[in-house]
Amino acid sequence: MIVLACAVLALCAAGIAVSVWRISENGVNGFSDVLKSPFLILICLFGIVIVTALLIRSRYVVTNETLTTQFGLIKSKFQIQDFTSVQLDTDSRKLTVYMGEQFFVVTTDPVWNNDFVQALREAKPDIEFSFTLAETKEEDKK
Repeated sequence: MIVLACAVLALCAAGIAVSVWRISENGVNGFSDVLKSPFLILICLFGIVIVTALLIRSRYVVTNETLTTQFGLIKSKFQIQDFTSVQLDTDSRKLTVYMGEQFFVVTTDPVWNNDFVQALREAKPDIEFSFTLAETKEEDKK
């Protein structure tokens, strides 16, 4: 993910540099020039803001009452009292948090999964925890 984010930042920087060079060489003479270079600069700046926000602010915060997720500029709050269970998928190492019929998937470093579940269970001790077992396929047995 970090390599992909760095690649997007590099492409955005290159897009801005090329657009600024085009404007300095040719100027903005017509409507099509306004659509090309300045618009590309705006799109690249928007991309830089989004990717930088994702790199800086991607986190989960568990308090006694809420779970707050933040991915860049998008922030969500969930009431922990609404949670019914947490399930660990052993294949993908992702946690699924259930709120009755609704659910959402939490992706963290697998080392932090236990700490995350423990923080939820400290806030609401009756949250059920379960995990899935990987199925052995016939191809894997051979």
